[in-house]
Amino acid sequence: MTLRRTTPTPSPSRITAVAVVLGAVLAVTNGCSAPPAPREARTPSPEATSPSEATPGVLTFADGAGLTTDSDISWGDGLYADDGWAAVPSEHPGRWSYVNASGTCTAAFRGGVLGEAGGMDDREATDAVLEHQAGADWLGPELLSDDIFLPHEQSDPAVAQRQFSYTVNEYGYFMAARAFVQADYSVWVTVTCEGEPVGPVAQEVLSKNVIAIDE
Repeated sequence: MTLRRTTPTPSPSRITAVAVVLGAVLAVTNGCSAPPAPREARTPSPEATSPSEATPGVLTFADGAGLTTDSDISWGDGLYADDGWAAVPSEHPGRWSYVNASGTCTAAFRGGVLGEAGGMDDREATDAVLEHQAGADWLGPELLSDDIFLPHEQSDPAVAQRQFSYTVNEYGYFMAARAFVQADYSVWVTVTCEGEPVGPVAQEVLSKNVIAIDE
């Protein structure tokens, strides 16, 4: 498994609060930003990739207040060497995607600077990220639910996240995200499927891709 990390650089998107409604505003057009500098990769504990394994707790949204801009947050990429998935070239720095062997589903990942959170906490900022990044696939906050990202090491806590999914006809959409306001970072993943149920595929993706946090 490859650990994907990016060095914080100015983000094209900034999260802001408008009155009492959470929202997100794109600060510049075309999504351009400075290319992220890669950091070292390390091999994660294999036990951490199974959702059935017990973890020592959860890094809650409130716990995120204890992180800082020096905290190192990254995805553990479990699809990089997975024969069931093939990498798809991406033109966006800090983003990468895979398509499954049958060509019916795509998993897309992002890790990068969050930007100004406008006084929101981690949970509020996470919901704002979901709404903004989902775009036309956003169907409202009533679909959101709490879940977790698995940890990089079995001894680490899981990471609280927010997610939603829907299926219309044969098109299925899933998205999960977590914003870390104090660390000025966010991660999210989307899974889309056509002609195949998105739920089991999203579960597979979440079981193979983990979050590493070095405080």
